[in-house]
Amino acid sequence: MFKNYFKVAFRNLIRHSNFSFINIIGLAIGIACTMLIMMWVFDELTFDKFHKNADNIYRINTELKFGGIDSDMP
Repeated sequence: MFKNYFKVAFRNLIRHSNFSFINIIGLAIGIACTMLIMMWVFDELTFDKFHKNADNIYRINTELKFGGIDSDMP
């Protein structure tokens, strides 16, 4: 039964190759973006969580202004 499904799917991929290519590329880009966003969120949520008192850690950012140049330093 699955053999017939694969045959039909392969025939449709060959017959409608342009649309199949667009759909597969779109799916790949969507999955890649989702994975990158998930990795970024995981990294942000685990920042400094390895310390014993992680809930008492605060981050100080510094803003520097020299002449007409503004710079942010974490």
